[in-house]
Amino acid sequence: MSIPTSGNTAIVTEDCLACKYQRRRCPAYCPFAPYFPHGHEQQLKNMHKLFGSGMVNVIKLVRTIEDPSKKDIAIRTIMVQSDMRAKDPVGGCYRVIQELQHQIECTQAELDQIYYTIAICRTQNAHRLQMQKIDDGDRCQMMNKLPLIGFETEKLANLSIKSDDNIGEK
Repeated sequence: MSIPTSGNTAIVTEDCLACKYQRRRCPAYCPFAPYFPHGHEQQLKNMHKLFGSGMVNVIKLVRTIEDPSKKDIAIRTIMVQSDMRAKDPVGGCYRVIQELQHQIECTQAELDQIYYTIAICRTQNAHRLQMQKIDDGDRCQMMNKLPLIGFETEKLANLSIKSDDNIGEK
């Protein structure tokens, strides 16, 4: 495609691969130009093989979509689907989706197992702390049951006071 400019020179641009494949001039508003620049021949062949001749089916599909951002997503999805179908003619995208879903399920089961293990550890820790409080409480109760120790301490304190008093009186 050539774009006329001022003067005698013209800027020559090449048609997009989609238009080149259909042997027609690439219009300035070509919807496939951003998606099929030169160097993406294999993607174009994959899409042509999956969606039919002349890319008429793809053009019809894209024209039915009104939102420009959704058109972009649709074309990119078509490209990905055609590439996946070329890599795996039987499963295509469905097999990839199934594998990813299986990985999610396995990871979710592993995460559930980790949460279960954490819950067990927390329960054991709480039980251990409870037993430690009980043991500490038993020790305190045992100390309180021995009044002899408290009595001897008071007796020694009284004796030292009395002995000081006796020394001063002599």
